[in-house]
Amino acid sequence: MSVRFTFPPRSTRGAVLGFTWSQIGGVVVGLICAMIGVNLIAAGRTWLAAAMFVAAVLLIVLALLRLKGRRITEWLPVVAGALVQRATRQDRYRGAVFAANGGDLLDLPGAAAGYRWLTAVAADGVTQVGLLHHRTERTVTAALACTGHNFVLADPDEQTRRLTDWAQALNILGSEYADSGLVRWSLTTRTVPDTGNRAQRYLATRAVETESVAYRSLAELTATAAPSGQRHDTFLVVVFDIARLSGEIAAAGGTDTAIGVVILERLAGIAATVAEAGVTTHGWLSLRRYAAVLRTAWDPADQEAVDLRGGLAAPTPTADPAAAGKAGGVEPGVEPRLAGPTAVETLGWDTYRHDSGLSRTLWVAQMPRQPVGGTWLTPLYTRATGRRTVTLTAQPVPAALAQLAARRDQVATAGDEVTKRKLRLVRTAREDEEAKAVRQIDREQAAGHVRYRYQLLVTVTTDTPDELDRHTRAAKRVLSRAGCEAVVLYGEQDQAFAAGALPLGRGLKPLRGWSA
Repeated sequence: MSVRFTFPPRSTRGAVLGFTWSQIGGVVVGLICAMIGVNLIAAGRTWLAAAMFVAAVLLIVLALLRLKGRRITEWLPVVAGALVQRATRQDRYRGAVFAANGGDLLDLPGAAAGYRWLTAVAADGVTQVGLLHHRTERTVTAALACTGHNFVLADPDEQTRRLTDWAQALNILGSEYADSGLVRWSLTTRTVPDTGNRAQRYLATRAVETESVAYRSLAELTATAAPSGQRHDTFLVVVFDIARLSGEIAAAGGTDTAIGVVILERLAGIAATVAEAGVTTHGWLSLRRYAAVLRTAWDPADQEAVDLRGGLAAPTPTADPAAAGKAGGVEPGVEPRLAGPTAVETLGWDTYRHDSGLSRTLWVAQMPRQPVGGTWLTPLYTRATGRRTVTLTAQPVPAALAQLAARRDQVATAGDEVTKRKLRLVRTAREDEEAKAVRQIDREQAAGHVRYRYQLLVTVTTDTPDELDRHTRAAKRVLSRAGCEAVVLYGEQDQAFAAGALPLGRGLKPLRGWSA
């Protein structure tokens, strides 16, 4: 039996008959303007009545029309913010020697400018873990390097087992560790050129018979494919709330070292949980390894130089790091203070230029409406000819809030059914599917599953505008075939890049009230 997933349709929570309160308010105000216009015509004030009719039409159109996956009312703050940003020349940033940040702050643009590096030393006294502390948001972020096993070629029973193990890991992250300060996590997978030619190196080191026709044929094949070879870097990013851990941090001394000690206790458990789910882990990123990931995202042309220095390879443990550097040359990774960009700029409404790359981020606004198999996203990773980053960010919803949200959804669904029955309106198949999804979510929560808020972002990075347009269309085609509806985040590409291309666990709106 194959595993299949069913995603709920786009939410209409807080709505009446499928319309949000902002839409209903806009239509009501438009109708009031139309009525005033009629009265003005009766009073002989034609020009003023015409103005009221125009206002009525505009209000109704703005309330009901959708553009690029969003309502017009949702576009207004985005457009206004982008115009203000451009007018104040905040759409560009200069880092490195031109950076405005000083002290220990990381040279990153936008809201990410509040990060600074922290170093935590594991219990062995040697292994270092790189942490990013955002002093404004009061969060601490860490990234775990991971590699998975071949899921596509596994038999259905093995796929089911792996998915069950991963679901259990998600429940643990959303319950046990959410109660211990975990506010959200993200899974970032990026496809980058294989500058190290791993296939050729594997063949050269593992081949036994090098004189056979089969070996020569395979060697020619790997040599031909080397220029277009791709590799996948996968990171599980976890974000902790310092405020929830303030008691433990104060008890440990209240210093940066105390923050590292408290966070490391949780990181060890999370790594063990992920490993038990069948995912191979390669340790939490050190300062230099974490900086290398960030640096190569900002400057893709630096990927080859970073890989030649060891890339994301973990440094060899030694009691004297200085001696290790002399013996093995330059340490793997990048100097932490060089993790940020040298220059970035927002080009138009849909392009973000950063150092040697051009990027465009897509938001998956609608997940598949039909049941899909466990490998439904495989083409997004395998059919990539350039740099492509896929980031899933998730935030566990507290159990009490999840119960309130489920009850509210059920009440809203039942109210819509009663209202449509009284008005003798036809129910659509989409509304039936949404009602089924509401009941399914309630059953899953009753069975002990954790409710998540999530978003999926896809970032495409190229060297030229023409390639960027071509690769964007290719990514949208792949998502469309998977049953997804993806839109370009116009006017928000700077924020979208930080959320979609960087392993920082950003992008979700703050959880307010009981709108889970």
